[in-house]
Amino acid sequence: MTRSSSAGISSAGIPLRRCRALCALAAVTLPLAAAVTVLPAGQASASCVANPFAGTWRSSDDRLSRIDLWQGDDCGLRARPYSTCERDRTRDCAWDVKRVEGPGGNFRFVNYRWNNATEVLQMRLQNRTHMSVWDHTEYTSGRDVTFTVVMNKD
Repeated sequence: MTRSSSAGISSAGIPLRRCRALCALAAVTLPLAAAVTVLPAGQASASCVANPFAGTWRSSDDRLSRIDLWQGDDCGLRARPYSTCERDRTRDCAWDVKRVEGPGGNFRFVNYRWNNATEVLQMRLQNRTHMSVWDHTEYTSGRDVTFTVVMNKD
């Protein structure tokens, strides 16, 4: 065999070796990728991107005195608004927990259906410590109430 024919044989073997190496790498990598993507719910929330809305926000308005915002196990933002309690003005009374919707960026929405009204909270992040919340309530009686509060992050 001459040097040129031996070079031809070894160069033909290189693509075959590369193919085998890639197949072996894929065989090892795919199960690892599946193991990484199937995480328990508690670990999945740790991989969520930090949300600037998350935290406790407070205002001096009794109608919307506080909002707690946090990320759920599915990385979706959740809200629990509070109003000052009617019977005990020293406490805050919680509303239902709802998933936060919205286009992203600085705006988010929370929708509530009550037995006598539909209420929408539109949250607008002004900066890391200030947020304005526009509240619009449409009552079944036809009356509408709209107000805006400025909230500060704890």
